[in-house]
Amino acid sequence: MSNVTVITGGTSGIGKAIVLKVLKHAQEGDKIIVNYGSNAENAQKLFQSLTPADQTKVHLIQADLSDYSEMSRFVSEVKAKTDHVDWLVLNTGIGTYLPFEEYDYELWEKVMRTNVNIPAFIVKELQDVMAENGNIVFMGSHAGQVTYSSSIVYGVSKAAVHFLAQSLVKVFDKKRVSINAIAPGFIETRWQDNRSDESKERINNKIAAHRFGTPEEVASLCYEILSNDYL
Repeated sequence: MSNVTVITGGTSGIGKAIVLKVLKHAQEGDKIIVNYGSNAENAQKLFQSLTPADQTKVHLIQADLSDYSEMSRFVSEVKAKTDHVDWLVLNTGIGTYLPFEEYDYELWEKVMRTNVNIPAFIVKELQDVMAENGNIVFMGSHAGQVTYSSSIVYGVSKAAVHFLAQSLVKVFDKKRVSINAIAPGFIETRWQDNRSDESKERINNKIAAHRFGTPEEVASLCYEILSNDYL
């Protein structure tokens, strides 16, 4: 049976790197269903960069996964394309660097909805088509493991993601679906574009490798988890 992978937020940064990593190991007949939000240009750039053979494996679905109705449509389109999902990677996420005193309720609620609520309900809606011995990977964050005062709502949401992953293990016990969350630290993505050299140097001094990670390194970790049914 073909291997079906669903990846949200998969056309830039870490998500794109995960798509390419899974695609590198994909066999004929495998499907990689890739969600993207609003940037159709990024989606087309990714698709056009693929070989014709790889293009047959990749299926792009546009959906704003900060919105429940859009999430429902996305899940319906996934189920229309496949009767099972082997690997599910929940990568979509947003944050803010606004000071806490400048938060309003709508901002807090949108971050929590996008980072926690919607991923949880994607899992709920795909529960019936998750394959035996499948794998689910949530994109958490180091900010969900330590206090992160420069983006409190982001840290709180990612802490919730880590706990959600642990909590769902029992839910999928009968199907033997493995559920994990990974917690990247500072990774070279567009989120770091406006960071000053002084800020980068200060952070690098606290990192054992003395540099930011790359999306490809996170993707390699993600793939190892997806392909390990025991972890």
